[in-house]
Amino acid sequence: MAKDQNLSLNPSKISGLCGRLMCCLKYENDEYEEAKRLMPDVGTRITTPDGAGRVVGLNLLERMLQVELSGEKKVIDYSLDEILQSV
Repeated sequence: MAKDQNLSLNPSKISGLCGRLMCCLKYENDEYEEAKRLMPDVGTRITTPDGAGRVVGLNLLERMLQVELSGEKKVIDYSLDEILQSV
């Protein structure tokens, strides 16, 4: 679950006060899995409101994509809704 959520696999960083794996990871995991299912993978070519581009980053909780537009070196943030509407 920690790996799915892009957290450090260092046991001291994912352990609660009790010394066990943080309980919140279990509760958050379903949300991360749903977001990963809905969003394109990093490296995927997509169509944005500003033209074609390639996904270079994801913010799963906020459902935001960082996209590098074709022919440009700048990265623009788009919400998942913006991307779905431009398809």
